[in-house]
Amino acid sequence: MTLCSTRAEDLILTAGASGALPDQMAQIAAAIAHHGGANSDLCLLRVFYRHGQDEAALRAALAEALPPGAAPALTMVPVAHAGAADGAVSIEAAAVMSPLSALRPGAGDRFVLGLRKGRFMFLGGQTAPANLGLPAESTALMQELGRTLAALGADFGDVVRMNRWYHAPGTKAEWEPSARATAAFYTEPGPIATALCLPVPLPLGRLIQIELMAMRGADGPLPKTHSWPDGLWDWPIHLPYKHGLACDGLGFVGGQVSLDADAQVIDPDDLDAQIRRSLANIDKVAWGLGQPARTLHLGCYYETPPGGLAGAAAAAARLRALGTGAVPCALVGFGALSYPEMRVEIEAIVALEGGRWPGLKVATERL
Repeated sequence: MTLCSTRAEDLILTAGASGALPDQMAQIAAAIAHHGGANSDLCLLRVFYRHGQDEAALRAALAEALPPGAAPALTMVPVAHAGAADGAVSIEAAAVMSPLSALRPGAGDRFVLGLRKGRFMFLGGQTAPANLGLPAESTALMQELGRTLAALGADFGDVVRMNRWYHAPGTKAEWEPSARATAAFYTEPGPIATALCLPVPLPLGRLIQIELMAMRGADGPLPKTHSWPDGLWDWPIHLPYKHGLACDGLGFVGGQVSLDADAQVIDPDDLDAQIRRSLANIDKVAWGLGQPARTLHLGCYYETPPGGLAGAAAAAARLRALGTGAVPCALVGFGALSYPEMRVEIEAIVALEGGRWPGLKVATERL
């Protein structure tokens, strides 16, 4: 299977790779090299793996498969189905073609907790230091992430994207205390945010994992603008996050779902209709940030349909098309999402015309 990747100036993003781990890492290294980058430019690996695998052994195998000179941040997420090819593991990557200016080392292997290259910072998925229950773990984890941001010369005000994975039933009663604990570390308007239920606890019984992406200039914070189109869906409680955020020529769109303004599911249980509505919402949010030049990356997280992606239903075909289309896309199946009857959530990164780069140069390749 070929790997789709895109470059917008110094940022390179890949779709979810497939195959054996060495093959996936080779695909990622080849994509980065094709866009003019080096192994040392690799900043983040996000690894979706079918739950039930030994994460420690998988992490060791990933470290062994890393190309020479690479020392990225790492996020590992147990899921029901990994990648467009429905394999056991699917890896997506981010790279930045700028000098490394700061990093926070990890725990003795080739991965780091966080690093800063140019104006970008990537913090790999972290968990709390102890099993404390979901709300308390959320607070302790945010404190740990704050320390990593500080080591990189940044703070929560620089965060542009937060991805949160938690193990709990998809109900408001389970979700709300953790959501409030996490939100307390941000001031409004905050970053975009995508949160997804996990089918199993994380290693060591932890209940939540958070990954952050931040942007900051050499001389201080970068200006940000936000998007919240009229009538778009809202969470069942007030949170500081926004649907869209623009910073330095890039637009970030948080996970879009088929909800109304009162957080009620539209087209319940209809995966095909929800995919179309989520993509339409991405367009609305992106246009609220400016004139989108190109979609750079999609993260498509779906509740696995009957028959999986090999099924003949329109929804399965639409998912396959996203996973094999012209835009790099991470296609990941979950046992359930955060709301009953909700079947898909899609997030995006877009390039904006008239932003940081006049005559924006964007290249997308399938190798």
